[in-house]
Amino acid sequence: MSARAIAPGPARGGARLSVVNPATGQPIRDVAEDSAESVARKFARASRGQNEWARVRIDDRKKHIVRFGQLAQERIEDLAATLTSEMGKPIKQSRNEVKGLQGRIDFFLANVHKALAEEEAGADADGRVEEKISYEPIGVVGNISAWNYPFFVGSNVFVPALLTGNAVLYKPSE
Repeated sequence: MSARAIAPGPARGGARLSVVNPATGQPIRDVAEDSAESVARKFARASRGQNEWARVRIDDRKKHIVRFGQLAQERIEDLAATLTSEMGKPIKQSRNEVKGLQGRIDFFLANVHKALAEEEAGADADGRVEEKISYEPIGVVGNISAWNYPFFVGSNVFVPALLTGNAVLYKPSE
């Protein structure tokens, strides 16, 4: 997953963060460091997008998540190489993490309708008043992922959040 593909824009002006391969100590690249102002701009943009995303039918949201899973599997070698260079873990573990992402996606795809199903909460004795519980998106979800399994652990947050109509601001660990 490329943060450039989902982030609403880099920090304006300002500090840079050097990404270093922990196994070799070699710099990989510099990236813009966010400021409070740039995070606020990204949050505002995500909020606007979330309103539109929440109106998308659940089955259509599922299609986007299915496509995300397909792209991750198609790009497994590139994604695994990035994980290995940024974290220093062996390439086999990186590949397994990206492969494991699909199982998480499949689980949430299979269970999202059940998780969002309206529930009967009760009724009065004469049946005139019924209480029901329904679920709505909460808005923008912030996801700061674990450093050691950013896809595997991060997907436990961003996949169900997106499926249920929320927007996500995803930040991998430094």
